[in-house]
Amino acid sequence: MTAIAHSELTVAQRFLTWLGESTGQKYTIKGRPNPPDFLLSIDEKESWLELSDIYLNNAQAKFLNRSNEKVFRFSGSPDETALRMFNKLNEKVSKLSYRNVFEKLGPGILLLTCQDIVFDSVNLSRMEEGLHSFAPFGDRGFFARAYFEYLIDGQRFYRVVYPSDEALASVPFLQP
Repeated sequence: MTAIAHSELTVAQRFLTWLGESTGQKYTIKGRPNPPDFLLSIDEKESWLELSDIYLNNAQAKFLNRSNEKVFRFSGSPDETALRMFNKLNEKVSKLSYRNVFEKLGPGILLLTCQDIVFDSVNLSRMEEGLHSFAPFGDRGFFARAYFEYLIDGQRFYRVVYPSDEALASVPFLQP
């Protein structure tokens, strides 16, 4: 198993543990077809999970994921991570490669994980502001719900970011 595959599995298991505790349902990973990243069993029903990382920018992603990248300089707007999250969300909800699993199992779950190592409450407030006006284009209905996972002050939170009505009603949740 590669380091990236192990990391995805760790992220998925952590999220599904939190989601199970939040909903009272049992989530079990059944397979990794790609796409989607994971096939799930939710109690006795089958579903699926797709993961995607969000970085401050491409330079930060290279710095964090390639051992030959020795230097990274922080620059950019506090809006950058929020904009990248909305762009990734829009990309995922309009992507045709989920059609087969959607037709077989119905809508899945999308988890957008914040990998920006300087993400803070200012960045979070920019994301929260954007939720009020965000409307995905090309949404194919492949996802029932999308979550944004982030760390602030060493605490992990999950926030519904899609669909819009749930995102606006949602409050951040602390992982137990």
